[in-house]
Amino acid sequence: MDWINFLKIMLVDEKCAIAKYKQAAANAKDADLKKMFTEMMGEEVVHVQIIEGKIEQIKKKAKPIGKKK
Repeated sequence: MDWINFLKIMLVDEKCAIAKYKQAAANAKDADLKKMFTEMMGEEVVHVQIIEGKIEQIKKKAKPIGKKK
């Protein structure tokens, strides 16, 4: 399996979730709901950062040592 492509697909999912929570928070009239959606959006941001980091780790492991571009 191509894990980098898999993780890139997961990034799209996480970014879509961020957009949904952002929209929900903007439309929520209730302060508790607004806070909940904002917190959930923040969790998705962390997921994006984790996935991006894992992609970089995989890319570095896959790079042959001593070879130039």
